[in-house]
Amino acid sequence: METSSRKIPFKKRSYQNGLTIFFYGFFVVVIFMVIMILGRLDTIVSVANEKAIDPSKLVAEMKAGEAASDMVVYEGEQWLATYFTSPANNELAMTQRKEQLEGHIAEGIRIDGVEGPTDGVQQQIKSVSYIHQEVAGKQGKEVMYRTLYDVVMLENQKQKTLQIALYGLYKDGQFLLVQLPEYLNTAKSTTPDRNVQNPEAYFVKDGNEIEEGKEKGNIELFIQKYLELYCKNDANLYLVSAVRGLDQATLEGATINQLVKKNGVIYVQGTYSFSYTKGATHSSYFSLEMRQNKDSYFVEKMNE
Repeated sequence: METSSRKIPFKKRSYQNGLTIFFYGFFVVVIFMVIMILGRLDTIVSVANEKAIDPSKLVAEMKAGEAASDMVVYEGEQWLATYFTSPANNELAMTQRKEQLEGHIAEGIRIDGVEGPTDGVQQQIKSVSYIHQEVAGKQGKEVMYRTLYDVVMLENQKQKTLQIALYGLYKDGQFLLVQLPEYLNTAKSTTPDRNVQNPEAYFVKDGNEIEEGKEKGNIELFIQKYLELYCKNDANLYLVSAVRGLDQATLEGATINQLVKKNGVIYVQGTYSFSYTKGATHSSYFSLEMRQNKDSYFVEKMNE
């Protein structure tokens, strides 16, 4: 019997062996990571239980906050629609309108026009459109919203388009206005941008109050003239400001509540009243940021 001289070849399989080792190692690492993650989840759950976190309560609070902001938007629209609609010419209709408007105004706030226009002025709302809402302040769980609307109305058959911001909150199931409305012109000014790069906050506590004297008198005179130009949207407004004014309105009066200065910036806060038609006066809150410009002043921001 002949013996075969053929040999079975044996080749080194270092490549395949390396892959096997790699996958085994990878499998071990994955198992280790899963164990670690499960351990961390247990820890998180334990901490949550220790702090007595109630997910259903948290969700309810979030929904309540969303509902409050939505109600502020809706009730604000209804309030503006009522405000810019003249009541029927009888005592009952006038009383109902006044009660409806005053029922949503916080105590101590007086808004012109709540009792209705005078001198036979007729107003009719055409539309109230929501534009934007932001949180303007918080006190405990109460949140104050600044809600901006676009309002189109007729005043003695002349159409007016306004942008109005309402400061309101939703308290105990009721919408309340806590500040005078802001009457704005949201269109951008075509004048060169002269805004401060890093503006200070309005009326910071460490600002210096401007005392009685020549400087304060000059500022008050300037603000009076500025508001006259702003209400008319006068062509000369761009000479003293980087903002656009209202549309052919007349300034009735103005009151300055705060006047402080810091790092060369003058911060002003107050109220003013104006009318498009004599006998239909509107009240507005305003805030300004301005700087001295040679012998005069320049308003860089208004109601921002």
